[in-house]
Amino acid sequence: MENNKNSKIALAIVAGVAAGAATWYFMSTENGKQNWSTLLNTVKDVTDKLMAAGSEKGSMLAAAGREASEYIGSRANGILEDVKKYS
Repeated sequence: MENNKNSKIALAIVAGVAAGAATWYFMSTENGKQNWSTLLNTVKDVTDKLMAAGSEKGSMLAAAGREASEYIGSRANGILEDVKKYS
């Protein structure tokens, strides 16, 4: 159990050092800063596109839900009228 805990701590330290080294690389050179900027812009573009697609699909789903609700309401009213007619 103690060995597993030590392994997790060691992994966290290695990950932290790797993240620090990557950040230092990106921020210490002009080319690195440009690459970092490009990476951030790409992530922002992808995020924006995913959010737009999700919003579009959400709107389509809401419209389909409204149509289904109207259809079910219409069918229920028709059945109610038939029941009243034959009662």
